[in-house]
Amino acid sequence: MRGGRDVAATGPGEASPLTDRLVVVGASAGGLEALQQLVAGLPADLPAAVLVAVHLQPSSDSALPKVLARAGALPAAHPRTGEALRPGSIVVAPPDQHLLVHDSKVRLSRGPRENRQRPAIDALFRSAAAAYGPGVVAVVLSGALDDGAVGAAAVAAQDGVVLVQDPDEARVTGMPRAALAAVRRARALPAAALGPAVADLVRRPVAERGGVGAQQEGRVVMEQPPTATSELGTPAALGCPECQGGMFESAPDGAVIYTCHVGHAWSAQTLLDAERQSVEGAIYNAASKLLEMAAVHRRLAQHAERGDGDPGEHLRAAEAAEERSRRIQELATEDPGPD
Repeated sequence: MRGGRDVAATGPGEASPLTDRLVVVGASAGGLEALQQLVAGLPADLPAAVLVAVHLQPSSDSALPKVLARAGALPAAHPRTGEALRPGSIVVAPPDQHLLVHDSKVRLSRGPRENRQRPAIDALFRSAAAAYGPGVVAVVLSGALDDGAVGAAAVAAQDGVVLVQDPDEARVTGMPRAALAAVRRARALPAAALGPAVADLVRRPVAERGGVGAQQEGRVVMEQPPTATSELGTPAALGCPECQGGMFESAPDGAVIYTCHVGHAWSAQTLLDAERQSVEGAIYNAASKLLEMAAVHRRLAQHAERGDGDPGEHLRAAEAAEERSRRIQELATEDPGPD
């Protein structure tokens, strides 16, 4: 056993399990090309496993392992829970499952979505920070909003290294910019330079720190976001956009995270985006109900005409409802303000 982690037995010709270094990569919109460039720069004898989380549709059959295997010298595959991590290999999160690390092994989870994503980059990064501490190299690539920023802060809090695709190069700059804001010492590099930088970093010795993966300097390192069984944080007077449960605010590594009782977790920008979508949905729902009211009034007006009644009151009510619906829909087209 090295570094407090069990070393699984290996057969002849098999690589020794990774004991002190781990690379974790997160990508989303516009990140595939950058991910291929990163993988192309990794050598076949990389002394670390590479774990990759990319936002995918839950029902999709992912060909990402094949794409990454063709892009560089390392084999890539979807894992099974319990597989030992091996240096010089790429482990890709399957669709609709969180990719986590525990005792130098892969753990897959269909736990609550984070930032409306499963797999979530924050979940992978936090798990790596808890298990490997300063031995982690985390890389954030192109993507919208800020998944990965809270996880990058967790990695940095354990003296791990955070690399970020240069926002000036990234197709979608949200995630790289959020990671740079969350981790001031993060390094921004072009995608083509990330592979060589990772290869250099994992060959450097890891600084020893006591208690990595369990408790450090009196503070528990969280593999998962706060839940009802751990520290929820401060009540935030906010409803979870996913389940409508009450949420709590915490900042375990300096980056703010909102978590509900069942474990749905939200970084700040993703929560704001979800709230904007909820507001837009509520606006259009109100406008739709007003149009339904107008339709009922118009039908009642038709019935009044057939019965020798006065349809005027219903027609006026229908016109008023339609006008209110029009005004309400204009709200949805207004600029929601800064992100």
